Amino acid sequence: MSCDLSEDEIYILNILYFKLCFSSGHEMNSKLIKKRYDRKGFVNFDGAIRTLLKRGYIVTVPKKDPKYYIPRQSHKEVIFALSSHGYDTTLGKVRPLKESDL
Repeated sequence: MSCDLSEDEIYILNILYFKLCFSSGHEMNSKLIKKRYDRKGFVNFDGAIRTLLKRGYIVTVPKKDPKYYIPRQSHKEVIFALSSHGYDTTLGKVRPLKESDL
């Protein structure tokens, strides 16, 4: 079972997820997201952002340069979308075990 998001939309969610942008105090500037997006070779940044906003995956903070974050209400959907596309969604204070810990 997979979600109906494109690879470029998933990539934007991945950026926000791993930068821990989960509240209005921890948002990410649209210019920084676009810079990473362009480096990856995708072309329709505005369309991808519009789709994510319309579906409720991200929320905008209106500033001179818009800032985006993942709201608490859509956290589970974002995790599902990322994991269904093969991204690792381990979050929190999880540390890998060392051989000495076993």
